[in-house]
Amino acid sequence: MGFCVSSHAHQVVEERVVSCLLCRSSNQAEFPTEMVIHFGGLKNLNKPGVWAFPRLLVCLDCGFLQSTIPAPELALLAAGTPKTERVVKRRASDDSAPLADSIQSEA
Repeated sequence: MGFCVSSHAHQVVEERVVSCLLCRSSNQAEFPTEMVIHFGGLKNLNKPGVWAFPRLLVCLDCGFLQSTIPAPELALLAAGTPKTERVVKRRASDDSAPLADSIQSEA
């Protein structure tokens, strides 16, 4: 992470420049977006998608992107996703499975 200092009308403004999490480049740009997030599976065909308007931070060197879903849309996604279908990240030290996401199962 670096710092970018600029002067605007006798004011010094300091901004943090965050490096890309994948390739560590600082060559990034932020873009406004609109997206519809759909719930997967045949049982959800009649369930409406959730509209969201996040900003995307895109690495212009490797294409990695970061985004945060705004709280109201996040609440809709959480309410519409049963706990049995939520994704669980595997730890890097877990050699029994790839780092890809897996579906949580309840017994």
